[in-house]
Amino acid sequence: MSDQLLVSTRKGLVSARRQGQGAWTLEDVSFLGDNVSLTLQDPRDGAWYAALDHGHFGAKLHRSRDRGATWEEIGVPAYPTPPEGQIEKDFLGREIPWRLIRF
Repeated sequence: MSDQLLVSTRKGLVSARRQGQGAWTLEDVSFLGDNVSLTLQDPRDGAWYAALDHGHFGAKLHRSRDRGATWEEIGVPAYPTPPEGQIEKDFLGREIPWRLIRF
């Protein structure tokens, strides 16, 4: 069982650590006031990744290599240019744009 807990909220990222038998201690709050939609720890190198959804600036991805002490913004996935004349649609018939957006 893991001793680290990362909690993504609409008001930031909270990290907590288990101190003993069932006792958890809050370690830090990152991105206070920002909508953190998803956070995960990469099991390969221990880096933390946080996906933020800024209403005005769009989706942003951040990485921390020091357990949340510092964060760096990294590039989000880039979608290729769609083939000429190809239009993707969802099950309701709405056009799906080829860019990173939240529905």
